[in-house]
Amino acid sequence: MKKWSAAVLYAALFALTFIYRHELAAWIQGTPPVWLLLALATLLALFPVMPYKIVVAAAGYVMGTLGGGTIILIGSTLAGAIVYGGAALFRESAERWLARYERLERLTQFSANRPFRTIAICRLIPILPQTAVNIYAGATGLSFFHFILGSLVGKLPAVYIYAYVGSTVEERPLLAAIIAVSYFVVLLLVLWVWGFRQKKI
Repeated sequence: MKKWSAAVLYAALFALTFIYRHELAAWIQGTPPVWLLLALATLLALFPVMPYKIVVAAAGYVMGTLGGGTIILIGSTLAGAIVYGGAALFRESAERWLARYERLERLTQFSANRPFRTIAICRLIPILPQTAVNIYAGATGLSFFHFILGSLVGKLPAVYIYAYVGSTVEERPLLAAIIAVSYFVVLLLVLWVWGFRQKKI
């Protein structure tokens, strides 16, 4: 049921991106400086006033796949590093906040010897709250190097795919929809196969 809910959510996000593409473009029109776009990408990751997939698609629509994707990748990773630092600094408060996410507690044993892989996989799972992942990493003392590297690698596929979706949504909406849905389906299959293999080990 949760997988279907995630699929419906992604379809809704894609539809909203297409419907409000002109408004989103107008929001940052005028070719603002890169530092301002980076600051916006970071702030919208820190304070998600709208689903971040819409932000990614909007960045791709306005700046193209490479430019928009890169800005989003750097901004969202910077936001994650800020939250990581805050969780490490206020560890007790972070641990109390994490108590609401029981599934994250299961990561502790797995992440002990696989910090990079843990973060990369968490970034790939679309239904996993990414703020919780950032706080978890900081509160549990996960290596900052592995946290950043895992974040970049794990986010990279989704960021550039959705930036590409945003860049093509107006001229080729059907292709954009097919790519977005295909990515989600392939990701689910990969995660399912990986989970099945882990159970057999």
